[in-house]
Amino acid sequence: MLSFENVTVLYGEVPALRGLDLELRRGELMTLLGPSGCGKSTTLKVAGGFIAPGEGRVRLEGRDITHLPPERRPTSTVFQNHALFPHMTAGQNVAYGLRVRGVGRRERGRAAEEALERVGLPGCAGVRVQELSGGQQQRVALARSLILNPAVLLLDEPLSSLDARLRVRMRAEIRELQRSIGITTLYVTHDQEEALSISDRVSVMNAGRLIQTGTPEEVYFAPADDFIGDFIGDAFPVRLEGRRRLLRPDQVRPNPQGALVGRLVEREFLGAAVEWRIDWEGQRLRAVFPSHDEGTGRPGDPVRFDLVL
Repeated sequence: MLSFENVTVLYGEVPALRGLDLELRRGELMTLLGPSGCGKSTTLKVAGGFIAPGEGRVRLEGRDITHLPPERRPTSTVFQNHALFPHMTAGQNVAYGLRVRGVGRRERGRAAEEALERVGLPGCAGVRVQELSGGQQQRVALARSLILNPAVLLLDEPLSSLDARLRVRMRAEIRELQRSIGITTLYVTHDQEEALSISDRVSVMNAGRLIQTGTPEEVYFAPADDFIGDFIGDAFPVRLEGRRRLLRPDQVRPNPQGALVGRLVEREFLGAAVEWRIDWEGQRLRAVFPSHDEGTGRPGDPVRFDLVL
């Protein structure tokens, strides 16, 4: 539905995107995931028409929209900082796009109330946005985008300003809303857990390049390279039977009857989980497992474990 064809973007002499080829399918939620500066937000801005690529094409349902300005694109963007008008009410913010399009006051007011109800804010149209919580402001920003009935919804790290517990709740709400509407969505985040939990497919980027696209399970269990294995699964390289392998901490399972023996070097208590760092055959392994499963191991002690390959 939305495709990027050999898209390149330069900031001065610095490449932000290098020959990006990517296609977003109708009705799916795709996450662009990667570290800061990898090009994911630039990709979103190219999709929204806020940045024109130096090379390549952007197409929406086969139509070339590469140089179409944002206001003429069937896309709508929810920005990281919400970009709400502080002097307006929630309803006025939501209805702003319809006002620009010349829709009458009564019609846009009714549409704003419906949009706010859809995102879980019934009866809030008359409330000033400064009186709303961070999560409520995020819902207002989402309603403002959805009221325009865009073909593609663009979300640029929409939950980054929220606290951890609210982020978890909001990402579930966004996913439920996206599925109920069936809107095609491109979602930018640097949070691995957020990407894995919310996406139909994940596209991992690094240094302006697309490295791998796949389902959350594919990019987690079959990373294309060491960077993805480390960035998503916190994987580390080891040599097993003469071969180099990538292991994740959850594949190292402490077990009093385990087949392998190493030495516990460090222990880190993480609340619900505990992390062990184990020396084994001259290699450093990491194990993360539920803290209530931990035995009596102390740094310096021999420990038995298994590898789940």
